[in-house]
Amino acid sequence: MKMTITIIGGSQTATYEKVGQKFGCNVLFHNGKTRNGATKKEFKPLVQKADCVVVLLGACSHITMETVKALCKHHHVNIAFHRGMGATGAITCGLQSLEVADVL
Repeated sequence: MKMTITIIGGSQTATYEKVGQKFGCNVLFHNGKTRNGATKKEFKPLVQKADCVVVLLGACSHITMETVKALCKHHHVNIAFHRGMGATGAITCGLQSLEVADVL
């Protein structure tokens, strides 16, 4: 079964999906921008479908980061924070997070 990684932040939807296919995983994406602040209902379906969530630190507000972090904790989903903006780095970060979780 393919792993599913949700990426929060950025603007390269097609690139994330293309790189995800190369790594053999499904990629869900949200640009991190929301109206009226980050709301849980926008991120909840993406978190629930994911094996791991990667938050791009340079592309999200603090409110978005905290909201996604709380949802991941509530739904027991791995979360990783990535400083870069590139698709390969973000997906690699998510896959490494899943490997570390499997070891523990």
